[in-house]
Order: sequence, then C-alpha cells, then structure tokens
Amino acid sequence: MKTHPIFPNSSPNMVFRPTVKGLIATAWMGYSHKPGSDTMRKHQSQFLAQFLLQFWGKTAWKSYLGVFSLCSTLFLIFVASPASEGAPPRRNRPGAIATQTDVPGGITQTAKEKPAKEEPAKKEKEAKESKQSKLELCELAPAKYWPGLCLYEYPISCKNPETQKLFNQGLGYLYSYVWMEAARSMETAAKLEPDCPIIWWGLARAFHHWGKNAQANKALTKAKEALDKASPKEKALIRALLQEKGMEAGVGDQDARKKVAIATLDELIAEFPSDQEAWWMRGQLAGNFALFGGNKSTAPFYHAILRINPVHPGANHELTHFYEQIRRPALGMPYANGYIESSPGLPHAFHMQAHLATRIGRWDKTGDRSSRAVELQKEYHKNVGVEPKDDHQYSHHLEILFISLTHDGRFAEARVIMEDARKAKYEHFLPWVRFALVSRDFDLATKLVAELRKKDKNMAAYAGAWLALEQGRFEDALAEVEALRQAVASNPKDTKLSLWLNEMQGWLYCVQGDSIPGLELIGRTVQKTKDDFSHHSWGLGATLMERWGLCAMATGKTAVAEEAFLEAVAHDPGSVVGAVGLEELCRRQGRTEEMNRYGALADKAWQRAQPSDLAELRRRIAGLKPETRAQREDTTGAQTTPGE
Repeated sequence: MKTHPIFPNSSPNMVFRPTVKGLIATAWMGYSHKPGSDTMRKHQSQFLAQFLLQFWGKTAWKSYLGVFSLCSTLFLIFVASPASEGAPPRRNRPGAIATQTDVPGGITQTAKEKPAKEEPAKKEKEAKESKQSKLELCELAPAKYWPGLCLYEYPISCKNPETQKLFNQGLGYLYSYVWMEAARSMETAAKLEPDCPIIWWGLARAFHHWGKNAQANKALTKAKEALDKASPKEKALIRALLQEKGMEAGVGDQDARKKVAIATLDELIAEFPSDQEAWWMRGQLAGNFALFGGNKSTAPFYHAILRINPVHPGANHELTHFYEQIRRPALGMPYANGYIESSPGLPHAFHMQAHLATRIGRWDKTGDRSSRAVELQKEYHKNVGVEPKDDHQYSHHLEILFISLTHDGRFAEARVIMEDARKAKYEHFLPWVRFALVSRDFDLATKLVAELRKKDKNMAAYAGAWLALEQGRFEDALAEVEALRQAVASNPKDTKLSLWLNEMQGWLYCVQGDSIPGLELIGRTVQKTKDDFSHHSWGLGATLMERWGLCAMATGKTAVAEEAFLEAVAHDPGSVVGAVGLEELCRRQGRTEEMNRYGALADKAWQRAQPSDLAELRRRIAGLKPETRAQREDTTGAQTTPGE
C-alpha cells in the first residue's frame, strides 16, 4: 500500500474531516510551544497540511465551518502566538497551569510549572550534595588514580589494590611538595579502607606539611586507634610519628620525644634495613623535619635510601636542593635527573633541574624541561579541576620557564608564558621588563614601567632608567637614577638597590662621556657579585658583566670590553651577549679563528631563537663605537679594571 505523502502512517485515500475542536486544539499545540522550536513548527506544518487537504476537498470549501476554522486557527498560530525569540511564550506567563515540555526522544509530557522561588532551594540542595561528596578532612572531591605520575611504590597491609595505588600516588605527591593532592589521595585511600592505619599515618604527614595541623592530628589519632591492625613495620612507623608529635604517653618534652622516636626508627631499620620509609623518616628527624634539602645531617640518610632505590623521588628531590644550598650545584645534577626519572608525570620534577642548570650554564635542556613542567601542570589543572591560584608551585614554575626562554632568545614562546602568568594574576615584573628590553619591545617596556609606578617605585626607577638609556632619553634616565640614589640613601642595607644604582649610574656616566668613572663603578660592582652565589641564580650571573662589556665597547675601551665579555661567558656559557661581543672584538682585530669560535658559541646559545633576532643583536653590538667626547679623551688610562 502506498503511503500518504505528508502523513506516512495514513492511507493515501484517507479523507480528513477535522472538527472545530480538533482544528483549534491542533493550532493550540503549535501556539503553546516555545517560539521557534522544532516541535512548534512541526505541529503548525502538520495542521496546515491537514486543513488544506480538508478545505480544498469536494465540499469543505463550501462550508462556513471550514472558512471559520481556517481564519480562527491561522489567527491563533500566526497572530496570537509569540512569533519571535524575544517574546515570552504563553506557557511561561504567570498563572499558567500546564505546559507541554520537550523531553529527549521527541516525546512530550505535561508538567506543572514550578514557582520561581524553588530555584534557590534547588541550588541549596546541589550545594549540600556537593559538600556531602567531598572528603571529610581535606574538604576536596575524592582523588582519581593517574597512572605514570610517580614510579615509587611502598607496599602496605591493605586488601584493595585501588587503595594501594592511591597510597603510592599520595606518597609521590608528598615527595614533590604537592601537599593538597597528597592529602586528597591519602584520604580517598582511607575512605576505601578506613581500618588501615598506615594510610592515616600518610594523611597526617600530608596535612602537617600543608599546614593543617588540626586535620593532621585527627588523622594521626585514627592511625593510633587502629594501631593493632598494622604490620610490625607499619606499627613502628606510626609509633615514631606519634612519639615525635607527643601523642604517645610518657615520651616527655620535645627533645625527649625526638630521642624516643629516633630509637624506635633505629630498631626498625636494624630489623628491616631496606625499608625506605624508615630511612626517610630517620633523615627527617635528623634534620628537624626540614625540607628543601635539609642540612648536612640529613644528606647521609638520603644517600642511604638511594642505595636501596636509586629512583626514590624524595631522596633525589632533597639532594637536588641540598647541593644547591651548599653551593655545589654541579654535584646535584645526577639527583635532579634521578628525580625526573622517578616522577615522569609530576611537574615539579621537571622544574627542579633548573635550580642547578641555570647556575652552571647547562641551557641545552633546561628550557625544554621547564616547558614540560608547565605542560604537565596545565594538564593537572584541567584533569583535576584545580584553579591556578590553588596551585602554589605554578607561579614559580612559570617564572623560571619565562626566564629560561628569554635567556635563550625564544621570545615568541616567552610571550605566551607571560600571557599565562597574566591570566593567573601573577606579577613577575622584573623578568617581564628584562624580556621587553632584551627583545627590543619598547612599547611593552613602557607599559610595564607604568604599571610598576603603582606597585614598586624602586623597581620602576631601575626599569625606567634602563628603558630611557636604551632609547637615548638621557634626561629621563638622570631623573630615574636620582630616584634610585634616594632609595639607596633611605635603605643603605638593601643590596639589590645598590646593584641597580651602580649599574644604571655607571651606564649613564659612560653615555655622558665620563667613561672612566662609569666603567670603574660597573667594574667594582662586578667584583662584588661575581662570587656571590645568590646573585648567580636563574642565569643572571653574567648580566652585570655583559653591561660592563657593552659600555666599554661603546666608549672604545677594548681591553676592558674583552675582559668583561670573557668573564660573562666564563660565568654563563650561554651568554649570547658575551659571545657576540667577543666575536665582534676579534673581527675588528683580525683574529679570525677566535672570531669563528665565538660566533659558533653565539649560534649555539641562541640556536632556538629567530635568526633575525640574533642578526639584530650582532648588528647592534657591531654598531657600538665611541662617542665624540670619548674619542677626545686620553686613552692611556682608559683600560680600567675592577679595583684599580
């Protein structure tokens, strides 16, 4: 049987004879739906088709009833019904009793309109349900297990494999200082097996480092209550922490508690010499629970752990910090690499190497590793739903990556990271100003200086002097230097301010033609800082030496310039200014072999930079020549060195 062309479920010979009630009811179905909805258009088109079939039938067109039906229903559809998206549908007007509601699958149902006052109640219910879904102590949503974050495993006496995975994950976070996630993972594990005491012990550790001592004590109390269910190793670990915190009876004052806890751990290590957590806790007690490398008392215990497990995340992390602290950064690099190997999915592991690499000029990998840290952190924010403001490591990681990219001439990438920091409402003004001036973006530098005026007047004076000198606005530079001088007079013990003043004052002297006092001032500053370990952090050790060399070259003091640039590349093998400066000096003197060697060093330093940026740097340094006044000076005593 053929189907009807408009109504496929009916016979093609079927005669439609709608009544007034039927026609008006059909029109009302279209009228009552949301304007512009597919359902309304469907009802209207079906009705019109149905009516026209009837109206143009053999007798319907002669019927007054048919004419009346046509006029009245067309009025309901196209005049009385809301035709635009902006008009409120009749069904939503006050007093509406019932409406038709679209539901999935194209089925309609009748539902009573809910009063608007029920909306706050709904939100309150949702908030209550959200709160109920959070973990009791850390007040966070339960953790998910993320494979590959950290390789470290410490078997505990639990029954559920998921519990063990979350416990291991919590330790991985703990050893990377991600206290919030360590607590989340541990408490989720505890929710799976609340009678497993060692999990509460791990949770207490996370809370202590997170600064939530009340929650830490609650967790440790739960560990104490279930102590009889712990294995012998776990029982000793829990008791040692209870003793150190004074939560076991008869342990005495703080010094006595520490001795009792040490004795408990020593007995544990004697019986189980390969227990990594026992060695870790013993090292923490030796250093009074200090992190960030601890002290010389803790290092032997971390080395002992690595004899058992070379990729223990905590031991590698702490030794990286330790060798930075004792000013032996080169010795710490194996542990920085071991930390990355131990924790391939944790951002902080990829960041930590920069603490050392930027001090010893290992720029070949540090930028990419720092980039990986930020990539992992962004994935963490997205996957776990954490806001950047709640991630205490993110700001530091972004800043160090930005410094690395700027140092390597990777300006386009650095600009993206700067925007990320801006979006997160971080303020890294000094690195941003350095970037703007090194990349020759004077418009950006001007905006940053204007912002700094409202936040840090002293830094604004330093940045403003630098910008003015780069642009040849010497009167403005003089005013900024005077502001720095007044700041130093008010804060004579502020070493940073003194360094800023000496650098800008010396540079200003040089451009004004007073090259000898200018170079002497910058040279003395170099002497004071070249062995200052803190000054050399994050690859900034060569900056004053580079300024010294540039000023010397601009004033025709070739010997001083060469000394300065040699110092720069000695302190930072990635100093592109030092390398290009030496390349240009050798070119001027016809020292071709050395010129090529320093040119290759510059190419390596900025191998990831845009070729045009390196070419522009070479052009600017090649253009540094003495001013007229400097040419008239007696050059016999011009080749000053620091301390002369």
